[in-house]
Amino acid sequence: MRLYDGVDFYPILLPAKDFVRYRDAGRSFTRDALSEEDYARIVEEAEKALTGEIPLLRATVYMRFLRDGDRSEYETAYFKRRTMLRALTFAEKLGGNGRYLDRIIDLLWLICEETTWVLPAHNQRDAPDAERRVLTEDVEGETRKIDLFSAETAAELANVCDMIGDELRGEYDMVLRRVLYSIDQKVLIPFEKYLFGWEGYTKNAFLNNWNPWIISNVLTAAAFTVTDDYRREAIVVKAVQVLEKFTDTYPLDGGCDEGPSYWSVAGASLFDCLELLYDLTGGRADVFSSELVGNMCDYFRKAFISGNYVMNFADAPAVYDAEGSARLLWRMARRTGNRDLGDFARYLAWRSGAVKPLAPGQNCVYRKVENYLERVPPYEGGGVVTHASFPGITVAVMRDGESFDKGFFFAIKGGHNGESHNHNDVGSFILYRDGRPVIVDMGVGTYSRKTFSEERYDIKPMTSPYHSTAEIAGFAEPTGREYRSEDAVFAPDGTALSFELKNAYPAEAGILSYRREGRLEKGKATVSDVLRLAKEEDVVFHLISFEKPEARDGDLILGSCRLRIEPAVKPEIEEYVFEDERFVNTWQRKSVWRIHVPVRVKEGSFRFVFTPAE
Repeated sequence: MRLYDGVDFYPILLPAKDFVRYRDAGRSFTRDALSEEDYARIVEEAEKALTGEIPLLRATVYMRFLRDGDRSEYETAYFKRRTMLRALTFAEKLGGNGRYLDRIIDLLWLICEETTWVLPAHNQRDAPDAERRVLTEDVEGETRKIDLFSAETAAELANVCDMIGDELRGEYDMVLRRVLYSIDQKVLIPFEKYLFGWEGYTKNAFLNNWNPWIISNVLTAAAFTVTDDYRREAIVVKAVQVLEKFTDTYPLDGGCDEGPSYWSVAGASLFDCLELLYDLTGGRADVFSSELVGNMCDYFRKAFISGNYVMNFADAPAVYDAEGSARLLWRMARRTGNRDLGDFARYLAWRSGAVKPLAPGQNCVYRKVENYLERVPPYEGGGVVTHASFPGITVAVMRDGESFDKGFFFAIKGGHNGESHNHNDVGSFILYRDGRPVIVDMGVGTYSRKTFSEERYDIKPMTSPYHSTAEIAGFAEPTGREYRSEDAVFAPDGTALSFELKNAYPAEAGILSYRREGRLEKGKATVSDVLRLAKEEDVVFHLISFEKPEARDGDLILGSCRLRIEPAVKPEIEEYVFEDERFVNTWQRKSVWRIHVPVRVKEGSFRFVFTPAE
């Protein structure tokens, strides 16, 4: 969907001198505009950054990505520099009176001196001498690569220029000129000169969060540093064209196949772009009433479960700091006129209060400032989603009550196995009761070279046997868009979704038909499978239980739930001990439990019925 179809930006884009920042907030980033709690938190972070050690960024650590697959060591140091810079800049802007200036200058100098702003995981080479050539993108002439965090770095530095540029002029003019030069050379000029796969221009382009995430930061950098109006217009026009390639591919229902955490830099980053374009045009470029925009903004509310738990298909973790999104969601609700989303934002704000410090690598600095300027009214109830359907990604969400913390939450997905951040999980489901996990999707471990390589599906939690799916005739689900669900049927009342899974498996599995239905009624969730195979085969249904299953009266007790298998089959129970610390941190435990239900069948029907254990 082309949001700006027919809009000519050249006549409506404001001259640089007339650009009003944060127009929707109606106030600028000053001490008086912030709450006491927000201000205190900013100063606390700045004081830590004032005395904390500035980390080194070493070439050998950068090369670890190719040597042993580690990307965390370099990224930790890289992001710490930028986190320190943001905290110090905010505090200086809010009345630091020069206290933080020297430290800011040191960080600016060091970041500008970095050989590349592109992370090692995004700067790969296919040549045999890859390890020796990993830094060539910026060593051998002009920069021709923009990744998520080079763009974000440009926006961070541009924000420094915007907030405290006057303090840098004069004695520190050389530093300011170096910063502007670096932003130009490493991001803005490459954006103007070249086409990139994440933009959607190249052959077989694969669009995902990279598109709006990068554009939100490119627009921020241009808005704050480009004063030539003709150049400013050209950057904005290309940015809009790139964004519309993203929205052209996005389902109208607003469903994000990358999951809630990636929504924060996909649909939410698109919203950042729309706010920037609104401000850059003095409110003339206003598309917030678009159905697509409204649905995108409402996605997170529909994917929210309880506490910090969210629906986590694909690489999205099951635990996400939803509270930090309250002010963003409140702006979304106001812009799109969604009262239910506004109630949800009030709920999250009621639970948390102040804006939580978010490091670079998580959002656009323009969004961060707008969050600080936002005020969310008290919670008065509402905002709970009882059911939601996403036909574009074949996902259904169901809840059997009007409470975030009581009753069942059930979600089931179809889709295909070539999705962005894909797991081989077509047909899988998750189940929570009273805000606690019952059947889970483990999520993803620590990102490494292996995560986004040909070895991705050597990682067990990426594969279908480690989801709530079945192995048929010894075959698990393969990878690729062709392995997919079909003939999805969403119940009109939102209480069920069914689909055909025959083509989620290779032809060698001999499946004539495999139809799965997920249904939620008051106090009961049911997953029903009907199988027809070419000949009798061994089939194993897999479930991932959060709690250790206990046999009782012919059923399994999974924490607060009872699982009845129909017809009765004796399951096999296996503890899966996490091999990656990220899983331990996500779930706050060392293992989960795999339930295997083996049957031998040519044609048959099976049901998994979940009810309260009491």
